[in-house]
Amino acid sequence: MKKKVLFLGRFAPPLHGASKMNELYFNALKKDKNFDVQKIKLNKYDSLEDIGKFSKKKICGYIQAIKEFKEKLKSFNPDEVYLEMAPKGVAFFKDSIFVNIAKKKRKKVSIQFHAKGAKETTKNLLAKKYYQNVFKNIKIILLSKILFEDVRNVSNWNQIEILPNGVPDEISEKEFEKIVKDRKENKKHNLLFLSNMIESKGPLDVLKICNKLNLNNIEFECNFVGKFQDDKFRIEFEKQLRNFNLEKKCFYLGPKYNKEKNKILEKTNLLIFPTQEDTFGIVILEAFMYGIPAFSYDEGSISEIIKEDYLGAISQKGDWEDLYKKILKKIESKRFNSKKIRAYFKNNFEIKGSLRKIKEILK
Repeated sequence: MKKKVLFLGRFAPPLHGASKMNELYFNALKKDKNFDVQKIKLNKYDSLEDIGKFSKKKICGYIQAIKEFKEKLKSFNPDEVYLEMAPKGVAFFKDSIFVNIAKKKRKKVSIQFHAKGAKETTKNLLAKKYYQNVFKNIKIILLSKILFEDVRNVSNWNQIEILPNGVPDEISEKEFEKIVKDRKENKKHNLLFLSNMIESKGPLDVLKICNKLNLNNIEFECNFVGKFQDDKFRIEFEKQLRNFNLEKKCFYLGPKYNKEKNKILEKTNLLIFPTQEDTFGIVILEAFMYGIPAFSYDEGSISEIIKEDYLGAISQKGDWEDLYKKILKKIESKRFNSKKIRAYFKNNFEIKGSLRKIKEILK
């Protein structure tokens, strides 16, 4: 008999790490003969600009989602509710209503966090007590053991499941060999920032690093790929680009997806992702797929991903100068073990492992 799962989460559009993983998990469960799964898209908006902003449209969408949820509990009658949940602030309290409704209907509940912030919110004693009540008798899915620290004071280890992100392997070994060969023939270092163009993701720190590389006469080109969340930050980024005189070295290519994004990754030697607000960093996995070393900050569980020197390096959050030194060292050494990086990806972060794990958690 199939297990019935009602899947609630943020789905694209807009596209970001959580929406991408939700789509992958939902589609995998939908194709599995052991599951009967339906979904509710919690984000009733389609643009990055709407994230974190209060609007009448979002209030109406939230009310609609609750109504839809109650109807699905009756008509679909799931065995379990899976909720990709916001971990902090007002968003947590909004999402917790779904947990409370499911509990009243005596449904099993599993929640997953793709972000962090519970530790900060639960410094308030009333909030802490509420979190503990919401988390009682449910399963909590985290991306890494490191992130247990964020929920330690409102949960216990026995209710925790660890489910790291993964991404599909999009290239064959034959294609990869050609990519590596073509890269070696290009003497210019191709650097890449790949993420939504949000200040906390670090594009301004990448410009600072590029400025230092330029001053040291390093031959490079740096592409910025992603969507701006607002015009204010776009203006700030363009201003910094001009101030550093990097218009002939750094290029904003806009958001790129699928084949267009893959073409850029094929030509990239090194990923720079100095994020100050992340839990896992799917873009790092995409870089590893193409045998590209990644340089990032010690944020979220990134230290568990970039474990060895051949994979890249991490610096303390905000220390772009230290990250620059590590990038310069890598460039000057000319030691890029692309095959070893790709093998590490295939053994640890190819999506098949994550899909097996989500099915085990929900079986």
